Amino acid sequence: MEYIKDKTINIVKDLITKHPHLRDNDNKLLANVWYQSVTPLEEEWVDFLALIANGELPSSESIRRCRQKLQELNPELRGELWDRRHKMQIQVKQELKDMEND
Repeated sequence: MEYIKDKTINIVKDLITKHPHLRDNDNKLLANVWYQSVTPLEEEWVDFLALIANGELPSSESIRRCRQKLQELNPELRGELWDRRHKMQIQVKQELKDMEND
């Protein structure tokens, strides 16, 4: 399993470095990671689904977490939405705090 994790980190970093539009879209990133993880002989849907079911492909959550951690550690890999989301974080935290006090 460690091999899959290391391979996933490398694929995610390569993709978000070369293709900035993937930095803000986890669904497109997921599709690209899975596409790179499947060999041509395994491209039929049944085989593809078996790979997912057997844990031979990285999970969508693993891919999302890799992207998130890479962007946290490498500001140059952040997408256009990153700053907006993090600026809103303060406001959302305050709203949640206000809701708790009501």
